[in-house]
Amino acid sequence: MQKLICLSKMIIILSVFIFSLNIYADGDEERIFQRWFESKNDGVSKVKFNQYDDLCGSCHFSYQPGLLPGISWEKIMVNLNDHFGQPVKITNVETRTIMRYLLDNSAGHVNDKISNQMLKSLKYNPVPVRITRTPFFINKHNKIKNNMGQCEQCHQDAQQGEYNIESIHIPDQSQWKSTPVEFKM
Repeated sequence: MQKLICLSKMIIILSVFIFSLNIYADGDEERIFQRWFESKNDGVSKVKFNQYDDLCGSCHFSYQPGLLPGISWEKIMVNLNDHFGQPVKITNVETRTIMRYLLDNSAGHVNDKISNQMLKSLKYNPVPVRITRTPFFINKHNKIKNNMGQCEQCHQDAQQGEYNIESIHIPDQSQWKSTPVEFKM
């Protein structure tokens, strides 16, 4: 009798498990992903890791990890001997620590509006290693000719992850206007 009760419980648990798998197999995953893309943050999460900010920010703007997908950050970090034409000298521990931070906070792992738009714009194209070469960035900056990649030059609140049109000051291009663009999956 005890074995029969145990077997019945297992059948019930298995049935519930199989039913829950059916929900995803029947296309309900769209509802799950839709909730993900209903962003909680209008910008992109600011850099919250001092070691990354200190090491990378000593040479250039500390780009927020949410501006690229994890695979892009991984490609950048495994090629530090030729980091856009310059060798980067950091320890293996620093490399692994920073890579873990970048991967954990990359587009697709954070729910930020800009990160989601960046990810949607890629549409499975080759892995970008430059933010300035992503379709999202190119579309948003199509009339800008200089200072590409120096976010803080035009975006007053870039360090805080805010890239609002209201806080933009573009030197020598006061007539420039950006048009909002939404990328579709």
